[in-house]
Amino acid sequence: MTRRGVCTALVVGALVAATSLVVAAPALAAPRGTQPKNRDDDRQVVITGRVVVAPQETVGDVAILNGDARINGSVRGSVFALNGDVIVRGSVKDDVIAVNGRVIVDGGARVGGDVTSREKARISPGATVDGDVKSVSSRFALGQVGVVAAILLWFAVIASTLVFGLLLLLIAPRAADAFADAGRTAVGASIGLGVAAAVGLPLVGLILLASVLGLPLGAIVLLALGFLYTLGYVASAYFLGRLILRPPSNRLLAYLVGWGILSVAGLIPVLNIIVLMATTVYGLGMIVVALFRARSGPRELAPTDTSRPAPSPAS
Repeated sequence: MTRRGVCTALVVGALVAATSLVVAAPALAAPRGTQPKNRDDDRQVVITGRVVVAPQETVGDVAILNGDARINGSVRGSVFALNGDVIVRGSVKDDVIAVNGRVIVDGGARVGGDVTSREKARISPGATVDGDVKSVSSRFALGQVGVVAAILLWFAVIASTLVFGLLLLLIAPRAADAFADAGRTAVGASIGLGVAAAVGLPLVGLILLASVLGLPLGAIVLLALGFLYTLGYVASAYFLGRLILRPPSNRLLAYLVGWGILSVAGLIPVLNIIVLMATTVYGLGMIVVALFRARSGPRELAPTDTSRPAPSPAS
């Protein structure tokens, strides 16, 4: 790998990591624990923690991804909890949904819409539910939704890796060749260093997060893992294609062959997980080996034709 290729790869990685920081900033800034009071027209959306609507408090819609919701006041819209229970002691104008939890409506509470609960909903005497009380399986075809979600996820993965690989070949083609060469000539080192990188990088990020001084660097390391793992997968796809189509075959065609094989393997249950982990780890190892070789200078290439005897020195 040339010095220019290494610098280009690092610049692209830094840009992706910076973009991830910007995108993830609202999620990192989301409040944890009990949600404070908001204005009457506000919606309460929490990623993880707990939502509490206090008595005499009125809010809009309530949504929480991981945690419980306690409605002691009034909700003008609906209440949705993905992974947690919903306890209603006040009033909810529309539906109350607990996808992976239970809806509990205490006596004196009122729900103007339907109650949908994964576990059997508990409606106390004196509570009012204007709509129907349903189970999650009857309201949502979760099996079909799961299949559709898996297909969409598969399409997202193959599309993103296709674009990522094409960008790699466009920006740093010699870097891609260096990755493939490392995978072909340093199998053991690629496996060992790949496992070390796949396991070690998250640990380093978590250790840095535990220290005050290393907190920003730890966050960058963890956010950059997605980029690095994707780069490892793409490097393995190109390596696989190069095993089938050796130089001087077109780089793009070789990548498309390897990418196509891995994409088809992604459709096979269980095997897709194994292939994803193996290709990502081996790709990370190839990248590490190529970086070490780039630092130590150009490597002597093996002769391409050994059938001819070496010429004898002149007597």
